[in-house]
Amino acid sequence: MNVPKKNPDVRIKLAILIHHFCRNGGGSQSYAVQLAHAMRGECDITIVAQIFGENTDMFRQRRVPSLPFHSSWINHLWFNWYSRRILRDGFDIIHSHENLIFGNVHTIHTKTMHAGLQEKGFRWLRALLSPRLFTYLWIEKKRLCTRGHHNVFVSQPLLEQTQSALPRLSSGTVIPPGVEMPDRVATPNEKTLARQALGFSPHILTIGFVGHDFKKKGLDVLLRAVALLPFDVQVLIVGNPSMADLYAERANALGDRKKCHFLGLVSDMRLVYDAVDCLAHPTQEDTFAMVVLEALSHGVPVIVSGEKFCGISSFLTNETDALLLSDPHDQNALASLLERVVTDGDLRKTLAENGRRFAEKKSWSEIKKSYYDVYRIAMDTIC
Repeated sequence: MNVPKKNPDVRIKLAILIHHFCRNGGGSQSYAVQLAHAMRGECDITIVAQIFGENTDMFRQRRVPSLPFHSSWINHLWFNWYSRRILRDGFDIIHSHENLIFGNVHTIHTKTMHAGLQEKGFRWLRALLSPRLFTYLWIEKKRLCTRGHHNVFVSQPLLEQTQSALPRLSSGTVIPPGVEMPDRVATPNEKTLARQALGFSPHILTIGFVGHDFKKKGLDVLLRAVALLPFDVQVLIVGNPSMADLYAERANALGDRKKCHFLGLVSDMRLVYDAVDCLAHPTQEDTFAMVVLEALSHGVPVIVSGEKFCGISSFLTNETDALLLSDPHDQNALASLLERVVTDGDLRKTLAENGRRFAEKKSWSEIKKSYYDVYRIAMDTIC
């Protein structure tokens, strides 16, 4: 590893590690891509990944070869070993978005295995009897508890969960995800045109839903809530296309007045956000929920599960920035909130304006400053 430069004007040689470098692969992948783009002005960046789903012409890249067989935990060990081998020299900072035993800065996007197992009353004998589980836990502890590792958590609840499960946590800083602010908010006419461009009815209330794990993100309760609404509705569902067939029958059962459209993976979400009247995110568990921040940046009113279930809600003010759903399993409460968004024009305007102001404070141009400070602290620690 290079000797750190004290001069703040010298560009940092940064390696970013992520299995899949692509925007639409999930929250952590999108986070890694957007942060890399944001840091280009301050850093010379090399991306280390197995799959590149993003144009990387502006970055150096090093590909970790895929194994000829499928085993997630063996592949994880391979990714650890191979990436460490190719990154021994030439970098000021190694920033990992994966569960790796090496690196200077580690971003934790999801609930740790230690925290999850603690909640379930885990017995350590089970880990000793499972090589796969023992391996994951060992790597995670090395990652989070090694002195000199700088751990960044995407929300305060996630940090607190991890501290409870791992009291010897080496460090803990909260830096939430950022967002690329669009230069405009869609007008009513532009919303109509966006729906027509997507091939959907232009004048029906349109609800957006975005997530890869439909059940965990609350599609079941959303469909039950939609069934209770006394007016025509169409739901645009973005996410894992392999799950569409599992929900098609439930969606069709809503009847002719309630339509569901499964869009699969969408690389450019601008048209979707332009098309929807609100975003429903009744998630059962989300450490942050970048999709909520993205919707707010587009001036889309949002209904999202409360702080107990979704990390971003710890930053939001109910009835001002968004509508917070206290119980993500309560379809009646969700239906009531959806109806309010439709019928209360003043509320809809308040949520749209305040939500966008909230997002402006979380733009990547602001968030990257916090990461730059962490990088500099990590470089000083190396000295």
